[in-house]
Amino acid sequence: MKRIISVFMIVLITITLLTSCSNKALEDYSNAVTKINYEKMGKESIDIKINIDYNTDGLTLEQTRKLNYYKEMIFHINNQYDMEKDKIATDIYMNLGGIGMDSYFYKDGDKEYIQIPVLKKYIHLNKQKFITDKYSNIFKSMSNKWLEALEDEDVIKGENTIIDTEDGQIKAKKVTIKINKQQLKELSEEFIKIICDSVFIEDFNSVINIDEDQKDINKEDIIKSIKDTFYNISFENFEAKAYIDFDGYLIRENMTIEIKTVKQIKGEPMSIRVSFDKSNWDIGKKQEIKIPKFTQDDIISIDELKDVEDIIGL
Repeated sequence: MKRIISVFMIVLITITLLTSCSNKALEDYSNAVTKINYEKMGKESIDIKINIDYNTDGLTLEQTRKLNYYKEMIFHINNQYDMEKDKIATDIYMNLGGIGMDSYFYKDGDKEYIQIPVLKKYIHLNKQKFITDKYSNIFKSMSNKWLEALEDEDVIKGENTIIDTEDGQIKAKKVTIKINKQQLKELSEEFIKIICDSVFIEDFNSVINIDEDQKDINKEDIIKSIKDTFYNISFENFEAKAYIDFDGYLIRENMTIEIKTVKQIKGEPMSIRVSFDKSNWDIGKKQEIKIPKFTQDDIISIDELKDVEDIIGL
């Protein structure tokens, strides 16, 4: 179950990062994305809801109970940034199966910290262990494939509308993207190929269910596992909407993805539905970002962490 969700979420995040469009609507959206991405100051909120339907046939009550914690997952993120000062403060709320947890992320120059729920301690992040410039070619290749898919007829349309924002009701241009199952299948196959041919495998092998005491990791086994996982997934629906204000800023995006598994495996997801909603405001306005002063007592190393299920008490 964790393997399918982990690999799927990587593609979901990638799609979210790459969301763009074609023709006049594409031009408007692309310009809005570029404009918001180059802004140095502002606020944003992100709401993600993941609903998973599991195949529980033949499972014990205890096994079913554990899966129910992952049946509905809710994430709410508030982000405040000032890139002129290289500061970010992020408030994160997670709800797994009705159990709510809070976390925080802070960036102050080259120092980055994220709080572990329940433990209330922070990990000092090593930036090199996360996304670096070496992945730019991967994202560029995926972006090109994504743009090709969006050039198909009837995928995108634009229209004028009025929406509610933090600043009240405003006029906006709405760009709508809808991709059919065949297009999604072809796009996912291209993404799989790009991922499997990249340095992504070496750096992100932890998304595969490999025993902690296994030292020698076979790259071909990892690739096979990723491909097997995706070939068992059918993308049923993808819809996205973007709202652009009068000044050309991207002020809101929402997206829905629905997938089903082809082969129904006991204890594994049968279907997954993800909804994503992001809003931007206070764009270009001066921000007051408060970052705590951390001591050694506030910090925990990654090596000290137990399994995530133990940390959150599931």
